[in-house]
Amino acid sequence: MFSLKDIAEVIGGRLTGADVEVTSVSTDTRTLEPGALFVALDGEHFQGSDFVTEARQAGAAAVVSRSAESTSLPGLVVENTTVALGQLAEHWRNRFDIPVIGVTGSNGKTTVKEMIAAILAESGEVHASPGNFNNHIGVPLTLLGLREHHRFAVIEMGMSHPGEIDYIARLTSPTTALITNAALAHLEGLGSLAGVVRAKAEIFHGLRAGGTAVINADDRFMAYWAARVKAFQTITFGLKNRARVSGEVTSDVDGQTVEVRLPDDEFEARLNLLGRHNASNALAAASVGWACGCSPEEIRAGLQRVEAQPGRLQVRAGARGSTLIDDTYNANPTSLKAAMRALAARPGRKALVLGDMAELGTRAEEFHTEAGREARQAGIELLFTCGPLAGLAAEAFGEEGRRFDSPEDLIKATRTLLSPGLTVLIKGSRSARMEQVADALVCVAQDGAIAC
Repeated sequence: MFSLKDIAEVIGGRLTGADVEVTSVSTDTRTLEPGALFVALDGEHFQGSDFVTEARQAGAAAVVSRSAESTSLPGLVVENTTVALGQLAEHWRNRFDIPVIGVTGSNGKTTVKEMIAAILAESGEVHASPGNFNNHIGVPLTLLGLREHHRFAVIEMGMSHPGEIDYIARLTSPTTALITNAALAHLEGLGSLAGVVRAKAEIFHGLRAGGTAVINADDRFMAYWAARVKAFQTITFGLKNRARVSGEVTSDVDGQTVEVRLPDDEFEARLNLLGRHNASNALAAASVGWACGCSPEEIRAGLQRVEAQPGRLQVRAGARGSTLIDDTYNANPTSLKAAMRALAARPGRKALVLGDMAELGTRAEEFHTEAGREARQAGIELLFTCGPLAGLAAEAFGEEGRRFDSPEDLIKATRTLLSPGLTVLIKGSRSARMEQVADALVCVAQDGAIAC
């Protein structure tokens, strides 16, 4: 992959020890592979140089660190290891003349990433961001995972503050850049919805000359984004408004069928995913597939292979014959509304189990109160909450809204309500740890028997 001298030419720094070859790059000694370059990152509560011995024991061949005294391996001493990681990733990405797709948005970016990867895999090997490796550390590591056999790359880009997407987009240099939407999320770092919109537009700062911008025509900020990509080819997608890639959706209990209309063809695709927003996500992915030259058959096949990711509107068998919709991966007001619409489309009785939605700034109480009212209007019959902010939703919901002081109490009360014909949506931000609630309510197999 690299020699230390090659790396020094890219990131600078002072070479210590022998010039060795490295076969991969890692920042985590727990997953480091033998022969890797260990980049000793510093965090708020740790120093990467403290883990050099562990890296050596795991088989690291070399290290990039801020201190020569901390290294017992050949390596490079640099001023800032995070910057060095980014420089190395940018250099490595530029070795590959392949389609690189950047995906960002407040909601849906991971699902769309998976859809795009599935479509492109119909015509070649794809390298996609693992999990949610979507920040200023995860994106460089993803780029450094590119290899000669890859024909496409799909890179998810997230952020928590202004400038983060600008940074990782310039490292990634995508040939196609997609914004799924902008919503009320990360307000503590971005201040307002307008701040979110501007931050998402940063993905276009890295778009390569001759590249393609893909924009949601149904998002109210479409015109703002379109004005910033006039120098590029632009593809719009949407279920409501006029768009180059459009569609119609028919839903049922198990999923939905989307009629996808491309600029030069149309077809139907059966999605194994709930929610109208996932039909929009499918159009976004289809737009990218079409931009990359995929056939309608390849786009359809890819979309139909995608299954719900854990914690993302994942339908699970609940205890006592109930049905759970596990949407616990994260939450903001917009994604909660989308999840409640998916719940409302289900037959039978409906309940919502809600934890706090984080990073909403000064409007947090307002958004939680509004969520309670909207749940009632959506026809949801029961609302159980855990967390001081989610409790405001229970109050606004009315008589059938209850707030609990601990997850244990919430789980105990919810289990008593579970019954055939009841569907329970479980949602909350990562900090609320609502996945623990979902796991406690699921019907599981134990030693060949069903424990429900």
